[in-house]
Amino acid sequence: MLCRELPHVSWFENNNPYTECNYLFHYIIIPDVKEETMTVKIWHGEFCYEKSLEEIVSERTFPMTSEGRNDMIDYIRECDSAYKQ
Repeated sequence: MLCRELPHVSWFENNNPYTECNYLFHYIIIPDVKEETMTVKIWHGEFCYEKSLEEIVSERTFPMTSEGRNDMIDYIRECDSAYKQ
């Protein structure tokens, strides 16, 4: 299941990105420490983020908080579920 290993907020507070995939469903979380936000970018395909910049199908920003992390997990899982259908 996606996001089972998702790091805690402290990971993102240290300006670390995180990426995961489920077959052709990919996402990356890019932190912005200055703005205290985490942006999720989702794409479908075989390639990594750097090779798929034009393939981004969804992007959403969340506050860098525990609640924001939980909302982000829900969002990612909803997008994955919609993609599977």
